[in-house]
Amino acid sequence: EVPEDLLDELYRDLGYDEVQFPLFTAAELNSGQFETRYLIPGVLVAGQPGGIFGAFKTLKTSLTADLLISLASGTPFLGQFPVAEPCRTLFLSGESGLAALQSIARRISTSRGLSLKTLDNFLLSPKLPQLDNDVDRRALKRLIRDKRPACVAIDPAYLAIRGEDSRNLFAMGSVLRLVAELGDETGCTILVVHHCKRSKQIAGDPATLDDIAWSGFAEFSAQWLMLSRRRRFDSETGHDELWLTAGGRAGHHGQWALDVEEGTPEGPGGRVWQTALSAPTTAETEAEVRQLWAVQGKRERQCAVTLRRNRNRVLAALEARESGETPRYLRQNLGLTCIGVNAVLGSLLDEGLIEPTQIAKRDRVENGYRVVAGQALAGG
Repeated sequence: EVPEDLLDELYRDLGYDEVQFPLFTAAELNSGQFETRYLIPGVLVAGQPGGIFGAFKTLKTSLTADLLISLASGTPFLGQFPVAEPCRTLFLSGESGLAALQSIARRISTSRGLSLKTLDNFLLSPKLPQLDNDVDRRALKRLIRDKRPACVAIDPAYLAIRGEDSRNLFAMGSVLRLVAELGDETGCTILVVHHCKRSKQIAGDPATLDDIAWSGFAEFSAQWLMLSRRRRFDSETGHDELWLTAGGRAGHHGQWALDVEEGTPEGPGGRVWQTALSAPTTAETEAEVRQLWAVQGKRERQCAVTLRRNRNRVLAALEARESGETPRYLRQNLGLTCIGVNAVLGSLLDEGLIEPTQIAKRDRVENGYRVVAGQALAGG
């Protein structure tokens, strides 16, 4: 057994400590040129690990495909965010299946005026590495060094990492740290696609890092894209209304309302991919207007139901009195308000179901109404 002092001297002579713990003096730190380079300005930093996170069925895979195809083709991400320069991308997606991946890749390409068959910079594999397996991790490292992608997406995380330690921050951190180190060694931006907690399946507020399921992912991510629903998915039209939040340690951040038209196989245009982004305030204003209209519509429906019910009650009361009755009698005996009685009588008069008449009341005559001859309850 080699004495520790000899091992220490050997490591020192080999420069092991400098490699293991690179040191910067204050002057070197001050004068160093540590540039932050963006693949997509304000959205995606080169060489930093991160994730695309969202609740169940919030288009995580589709948005990831849009991101990678945008980088590969040099066309704007989601039609809005310019790409710094075209670069090679690699999509490792093991959940959706090749048919679904082919469909979304074709639709995204078509929306950009591109042909998928000529998109040489975009690579895809339906197989996922096991990130907690040394052999798979080395294979992924060789693949990145061989194909030289600037960005790799691994979709989804739960198929690439065993879940026994999903709640153990230290265990998950050790796996994700190795992924981050792989990105550092290769200069590749590695994104992990992962789900949010079930609580974020309810449409409403934008998702945050606190909503990410499992331990370690929020801490691992130097940058992130978060997806959550603004409204429930409209399956009849294939319309999605989402929140999209971007952020990162480099200081970039933003939030948008993302609308996606996917279409339906039975629809006139079939399946499509059309995206539109707007400011959160615009989306919130639209949501408030929709809510007001919904409340107004509900109130109108309730009023219509009440009016129909009261019409039948008034007609029945008038039919029971051949000579007719006064509005005051109807109010008192049917428990209606003055406005309610007038609304009912007005609608019945407009339809010709009742007519004005004179009602003898003891020592006086009052204005009243009676059912028109031949008009029965069926008329109401």
